[in-house]
Amino acid sequence: MTTGKIGLGRAWYAVALLGCLYVVAFVDRLILGLLVEPLRADLHISDTQISLLMGVAFAFFYSFVGLPLGRVADVGNRKWLLVGTAVVWGSCTVASGLATSFAMLCVLRIGVAIGEAALTPTSLSLISDLFPAKQRALATSIFMALGALGATGAYILGGLVVNAIGDVTHIDLPIVGAVKPWQAVFFMVGAPAFVFAAIIAVTLPEPIRETAPARAGGLTFAWLKRPYFPAFLFFVATAIGQVIIYGLSGWAPTYLVREFGWATGDAGIRVGLASMTLGVSGMVLAPRLAEVWRAKGRQDAPIWVLAGGLLLGFPLVIAACLAPTGYLFLGFYAAAMLCIMGTGMMPFICVQWAIPSHLKGEFLAAGILANSLVGIALGPTATVLAAKVFGGGEHLGQGLALVAAICGPAAAGLTLLLRRPMMRLLEAEGDETKLKPTQQPAVSAVGEMI
Repeated sequence: MTTGKIGLGRAWYAVALLGCLYVVAFVDRLILGLLVEPLRADLHISDTQISLLMGVAFAFFYSFVGLPLGRVADVGNRKWLLVGTAVVWGSCTVASGLATSFAMLCVLRIGVAIGEAALTPTSLSLISDLFPAKQRALATSIFMALGALGATGAYILGGLVVNAIGDVTHIDLPIVGAVKPWQAVFFMVGAPAFVFAAIIAVTLPEPIRETAPARAGGLTFAWLKRPYFPAFLFFVATAIGQVIIYGLSGWAPTYLVREFGWATGDAGIRVGLASMTLGVSGMVLAPRLAEVWRAKGRQDAPIWVLAGGLLLGFPLVIAACLAPTGYLFLGFYAAAMLCIMGTGMMPFICVQWAIPSHLKGEFLAAGILANSLVGIALGPTATVLAAKVFGGGEHLGQGLALVAAICGPAAAGLTLLLRRPMMRLLEAEGDETKLKPTQQPAVSAVGEMI
């Protein structure tokens, strides 16, 4: 059902509900990082194969399937799109507990990616139409921060489960029978997707769009044309920085286990708490900083927040990887998360401010394409490959430091090059009449950056 004007109470309820589903999605996506050692032992797979499951296998399908699903969000019913895709990824997560080989687990991870591909563009499109313009940045940042809680919660929940199980080799579950602990973790984290899909089906409103729905048809590819191409490049710049985050968060628990001899459960809980306290705080504070700064007349506030966070954050990652103790590692890790995790919000905030409503779904999907193919796909695997430069899997710390030293300055440099064209978009505030429409190829937009 499509509704007319929706009160702020119901709008915030929708943010909370969508945020809870986002939590579930992140838990299902990242729980693999805590199961590295048991999966290596039982399925006989290597660090490189694990990194592919975390990165390329997930990111490739997550990004490319997201484009048509983002288009569906622009022309169709967003509520039912969320319900259907949540059922898909929940089913694949639960089934991952039954995997018996790398190939089977890879196929199921692809299923999780396909299911989750619609979540962010569809949810942000809904939020855009549920709130007035002045409240969208706050609502968006809270939704994204809730997703980050899922990312941190994946390690905390997994760590608690591992500690509760202890040295038990098998667990007896109803219907399924005796399973290994890592299988039980997949079953537990996948089930909530079905619960929230049902709640969304019954209670979530479908608001009237701020602008007329896009005409049905194929992809517009507006994000590859002027004047919007710089905003897509802004996603790319952010994604280069997020390579650091995906590599660091994916391998931090394993690094603590291998380098400092921590128990797997303890490593997961402490990494999760470190990310939750400062990383999630950064996801709320960075958009707020950009919003306040912009209100004072600085249209380029998101650009400076992103560049500043990257330039502060990457040295902290290097310091973490040189730390002589696990707790000192966690301290620098948390500080780096505060600086870099929050900056990942900047392009999403810019879309809410600068892109017309009838293009947002596809545009957000295109941004997720950039983030997935660069950040998610490269982060875990780049870390493993960089570690091999120093001798292999026992040198994860050096690998993480090398990735940070390359990606941090590169991402900040591209961000600053985009300052001028991004200011023009932000000044237009989503009003296409304030921009000069053109069909010139994207490459001509790059020339405006220098």
